[in-house]
Amino acid sequence: MLKRFAVIASVLVLLSVALAATAQEPVLLQYNPAPGTTVKYQMNIRGTTVVTAMQKAQKTDLETNMKLEQKVTGVDKQGNIEMTTTIQEGTITVNNTPTPLPAIGQIIKVKMAKNGEVVESEGMDQGNFNQMQIKFPDKPVKTGDSWDSSIQPNPQLPIPLSVKYTVLGFETVDGYECVKLQSNVTSEQGQAGSINLNVKATGKIWFAYKAGIMVKNEVTSNMIMVMESDMGGGKKEKIDTRMNLTLKMGIVK
Repeated sequence: MLKRFAVIASVLVLLSVALAATAQEPVLLQYNPAPGTTVKYQMNIRGTTVVTAMQKAQKTDLETNMKLEQKVTGVDKQGNIEMTTTIQEGTITVNNTPTPLPAIGQIIKVKMAKNGEVVESEGMDQGNFNQMQIKFPDKPVKTGDSWDSSIQPNPQLPIPLSVKYTVLGFETVDGYECVKLQSNVTSEQGQAGSINLNVKATGKIWFAYKAGIMVKNEVTSNMIMVMESDMGGGKKEKIDTRMNLTLKMGIVK
């Protein structure tokens, strides 16, 4: 259960991070922080899961808190950004019982194009990291513009996801001039073998278009998964899992 919670949360972490939309010239969105740039984030994921099997339901309250440090270590000749992300501290709380996060101290190395596409990764499966990045369009955007993206199936999440981003406006957050985006995530198909999975998420992302970094991220997600378990003797039992998560992530000093 904890692994499933971590996977779904990580998939949605960067898909979606008060509105004062003003007239603004179109801007080109790129990840382009200068070498040596170091940013720290505080992230909180809170939610519940309800698993129903054999006509019995079990509810679990989950909460994860972690502090991340992201550092740009270099930029190659093609303009790709080389950076590390370190999980500095964190706890996961299950039904009011906290335990240290197992991944404390883990370092993830990534080489990423300016549009968000992951070129190389170390310390984490590249496919998983690709899912956590927004892929920006190759032309400037303004308020009201939108673009589509997709997340391909993987062993942890065996169905494709469709993502739509919309520019809501521009505002200043923590001293950064940001574009405010809305993200909407939906599952493109529900069936994956013996698993029927439905995922929906909505979020707001504040991206500092001059500094080239994410400043703030808020996501609410819902997942319904129904799978059949072989009980033996030709008997099968349906297991219904429902998960609701709220993620908040932002820069800390």
